[in-house]
Amino acid sequence: MTNKKYSAIKKGDTILVTGATGFIGAWVVSKLLNDYKVKLVIRDESKYPKLKEIFGAVDYAVCNIDDLDSLKEAVNGCQGVIHLASPFTFKVNNYEEELMKPAVEGTTTILKACLHSEVKRIVITSSFAAIYDAAKGLQPHKVYTEKEFSPLTYEDGVNAKDPGMAYRASKSVAEKAAWDFIKQQDANFDISVICPSMVFGPLYSTTLLKSLADINSSNAVIWSLVNASEIPPTKAPLYVDVRDVADAHVNALVSENASNSRYLVSAGDYDTQEIADILRLAKFKNIPAGTPGQRISGTHFKGDSSKAVKDLGIQFRPLDQSVIELCHQLLAYQP
Repeated sequence: MTNKKYSAIKKGDTILVTGATGFIGAWVVSKLLNDYKVKLVIRDESKYPKLKEIFGAVDYAVCNIDDLDSLKEAVNGCQGVIHLASPFTFKVNNYEEELMKPAVEGTTTILKACLHSEVKRIVITSSFAAIYDAAKGLQPHKVYTEKEFSPLTYEDGVNAKDPGMAYRASKSVAEKAAWDFIKQQDANFDISVICPSMVFGPLYSTTLLKSLADINSSNAVIWSLVNASEIPPTKAPLYVDVRDVADAHVNALVSENASNSRYLVSAGDYDTQEIADILRLAKFKNIPAGTPGQRISGTHFKGDSSKAVKDLGIQFRPLDQSVIELCHQLLAYQP
């Protein structure tokens, strides 16, 4: 990656956050509020009362993340940006319009908006999907790091055979567009990119949920085991707790080593049988038994997040904490 002299972000600086209403975004905002002023980008002003209920009276700007002019106004007076907003759903009909364009244009527009501003660093949420090469299969002896990139192209995403492939392409192409931007522009800021694996754990608040059908796609893997008749196969066998992902974003704002650096953020591997075993051991009811104790570890790739541990000071939470706290929260939820 390219390097430049890091201009430090300080406590009390103002940080603009896109995607604050999302699963990761809410935790990021909660942690930022300990040391920084926060300004939220929201598309719909009607959501602000609920955000105010969760976070207090934070500053905000109403704009779409692909609207350059309104984003330029939003970044005015901000010293840092955390860009989390990007589509993460498999319920799509048009891969280009619903996944590819929003991911790529959202990322490049926020970068353009920050040119000639006070912004010193932009932290971008990417994904393990932008690292992983699904075409190579499970690769039992493979250890992925942040040095690798998915080979998927924009055209691969548009013409994908399934939503999963289109999503992986959207993350890979959007992130590569950010690195290309940094190489090509004489920017006043640097970037840091966070690539989390499957993100589990409790919601910061259930206030924004409309129903349990509304929970994020990764946590839906855990929740699907409650009252299930059987254990589904494991599709993405690396996990991380949402609070650790939030810590990675906030710490990446200030770490000198994070200047123009990329991080794989994963606590380790898991499988759905392991989640079921955790829930049954914790005395949750109506959890399928499957084959207790059976694990798929050793049959697939792993990830190495030692760089994130070293540079960002991340200490990963164990799987059982993420799983149990989420399920207690969702079982107590009343819409």
